[in-house]
Amino acid sequence: LEEECDEDEVEGLATFAHQGQTRRSGEPYITHPRSVADLAIRFGYSEAIRDAALLHDTIEDFENPEQMAQMIDDICPEALPIVKELTHDKNVAYTDYVLSLSKEAVAVKLLDMYHNSLDLEPGSRQFLKYHNALKSLGGKPDGITDDHWRALTTKLGVPT
Repeated sequence: LEEECDEDEVEGLATFAHQGQTRRSGEPYITHPRSVADLAIRFGYSEAIRDAALLHDTIEDFENPEQMAQMIDDICPEALPIVKELTHDKNVAYTDYVLSLSKEAVAVKLLDMYHNSLDLEPGSRQFLKYHNALKSLGGKPDGITDDHWRALTTKLGVPT
């Protein structure tokens, strides 16, 4: 993917989209997409993946999804198809959803999954959902860095 997005504009849009939202922990929600974007860089992904990671929850979390999609298209059109893919239709089983993703979208989804798993207890419902989705991939998907795959499978207890 070619990267033509302004990092400050992407950050500003993500912050705007999540204004007033909080995580279960009580911290501002924007801390999650920022952390996922930081993981993208730490694990060696492109700036395009980083931008999509920063924006990954914006369409489904914003009050007007069509308006948010247009704002993403205006600021970072390269990220829009990935972010749209990551907007999970709750009528589709989670594992089927993960298996349907492009290699760029699966990279962001697995970064999101890794960040969310950092404070999960083994055996919890969310942990098992991630564990089973990861197992269903049948090995490291194309486009996933070795360091990211190793960290994720270790955290979720999936043999490689």
